[in-house]
Amino acid sequence: MNKNTNQIIKAFKNLGITINTMVFQQAYNACHYYLLNETQMLKLSKSSLDGHKKQTTIQSLPLVPRIYASGQIDISKEQYHYLITDYLQGTDLWEILPNLANEQKYQIGKEIAKFLTELHQTKGETYDIGHYIPTIGNYKGTWKNGHLEYIESLKKDLAEIPLELESKTVISKAFDYIKQNIHTLDYQMGARRLHNDFHPKNIIVNEGDITGIIDWECSQFGEPDFELAHLFHWCIYPTTPGHDLKMVLKGVVEYLPAFLNIPHIEKRLTIYQLEHELNQLIWHGKNQEEERINRLNGWLDGQINDLMKKWLQ
Repeated sequence: MNKNTNQIIKAFKNLGITINTMVFQQAYNACHYYLLNETQMLKLSKSSLDGHKKQTTIQSLPLVPRIYASGQIDISKEQYHYLITDYLQGTDLWEILPNLANEQKYQIGKEIAKFLTELHQTKGETYDIGHYIPTIGNYKGTWKNGHLEYIESLKKDLAEIPLELESKTVISKAFDYIKQNIHTLDYQMGARRLHNDFHPKNIIVNEGDITGIIDWECSQFGEPDFELAHLFHWCIYPTTPGHDLKMVLKGVVEYLPAFLNIPHIEKRLTIYQLEHELNQLIWHGKNQEEERINRLNGWLDGQINDLMKKWLQ
């Protein structure tokens, strides 16, 4: 986005929004972020920013940034979507993770557990089935049956991708695991509001405390344990070497007793991870074939079960 701040300030002035100071912060996921008046954050994107509509329903929750304005704006004859929210002091958890002591990581995990407990009190009438973007939205059936339909959709799409024979064998094992353990999804607490992209880059931390949770674009309704899927794969497959999320995740799990009381929780979480890798393979095709197949093998080898056993000893 090759626009100088003066052009942006002028465009907002035409909307009746006064900006005294404006500082570029970062570009991430095709969005540009600016600090406004040292107190608010502006998010600009060519694509629609629908997450704020979901975010407005949970504005009363602590750690959810307040929304001040949103809509569309013309900047030098080009149209953009914008969102103005609270500016959160701090840095994302992933960036500062290597600098934190284990006790700090564990404490942050406890804070995350508290936030998720409050978030999941918001109930829905139907499920959204899928990762990031619902493959099956507003599903009125059971959690298990929704995933059965999701699996059939994944099978259909994967059949159209030219993959190596060895990859197809691993994919077949993944579907066999899901089929053999799908009964573990019979247990359900009912549809609850999920962030649904809950990972360390969306958790803002300042001086050891969480100051906010950002990026609600993927928020949807599902079973509460589905929320842990992203934390587990960022923990076991960190995107950056040296970033160890285990103590954070340990704190989350130990202070979410409802999750530990779910029957066969490790198998449910494994199903979610297998679905995630299969979904990513569909999205990225052969470009990520080796990576996704290696991860499928890892989940099938019981990585979640091994991790949880260590915590419960």
